[in-house]
Amino acid sequence: MSREQTIQTVLGLFGPGTKVALAGHINPDGDSIGSMLALAELLKARGCQVVKLLPNDQAVPAVYGFMGEYGLALDFVPPAQYHEDPDLFIALDLSQSYRLDQAGAVFARSKKSLVIDHHPNPDDFSDYMLHDETAAAVGLLVWELIGSSGEKTTLAMASACYLALLTDTGRFSFQNTNAQVLAAAAEMTAAGADPASISQAVYDTRSLGSLKLDARLVERMEYLVPDKVVYSWVYEDDFAELGVALDDTESLINLLRSVAGAELAILLREDGIQVRVNLRARGSYNASKLASDHGGGGHQAAAGFNFAGTIPEAATAIRHYLESEGILAADSRPNFKDSQHAQAVSSDRDGHNERPVPPALSQPG
Repeated sequence: MSREQTIQTVLGLFGPGTKVALAGHINPDGDSIGSMLALAELLKARGCQVVKLLPNDQAVPAVYGFMGEYGLALDFVPPAQYHEDPDLFIALDLSQSYRLDQAGAVFARSKKSLVIDHHPNPDDFSDYMLHDETAAAVGLLVWELIGSSGEKTTLAMASACYLALLTDTGRFSFQNTNAQVLAAAAEMTAAGADPASISQAVYDTRSLGSLKLDARLVERMEYLVPDKVVYSWVYEDDFAELGVALDDTESLINLLRSVAGAELAILLREDGIQVRVNLRARGSYNASKLASDHGGGGHQAAAGFNFAGTIPEAATAIRHYLESEGILAADSRPNFKDSQHAQAVSSDRDGHNERPVPPALSQPG
């Protein structure tokens, strides 16, 4: 089936009166949220009954709350509160069904299912699929659907797709930024999206607590592989003490990625009995392979996974993995003796969170 045939087949599912449930992946990012918001607008324009589901009972990340200013309804519903059997379930920005989390129960009782995604090697778990791993963001695929639908492109649609594109290209700085991306961004801008205000809301509007969290991250930062792999970590206590939302981590991983020469940045974030591992890569290193080999996923430049254990245990697993891949020699583990953080890294400058450096990275053994 050609691309145009696939697009028309997908659009054919969006008939008037169709009950549609949308959902993205756990720990939703800007592409997931923006794509859902834009597609919901298209579906409503076609006369569908639309509900936007969260993957679980966690709220939409606060950083995306400003999208309501563009006429977009942020009326996301936890799966437990949705009891209908939709005619169509659309999963966006995920290649594996488990990433739907609790929304998977709604997926299972839907009459038809569609996946719109751009991750490599997707599982075959839906009735229909619109997939393009060369697309920089799912928002681009939704934008293509909007353009082929014959419906009027609204400011709300353009703004939501722009959010998706902006965040999944790292402000147009990742390797996936190409002529297609910039051309689409220009189209969205021409349709009413405001690049300056959207970028400022996502990246340049920070609380004092968030900036102090950056400082803690920098205080703990070290190289795992000299001048190539940098890592740091944050605890749940950090967020509580500084009054920062748990989902406010985008600045942290991007701060690590900005270290000169770093090809791979690793952020370890304590999350209950597990650790969320965020990865950002530059150059030829493929972050998605590290993530997928640990049960996660993503793209070459941005990926992640959840690790069942503590920060030191996650650090151990990553170090062993890099050794097995030949990226980190077994006899070249980090040495903190000459580090300016040797004494300070186990506690923050203000005396909070006195915890040891992850031993897997700081000590031989």
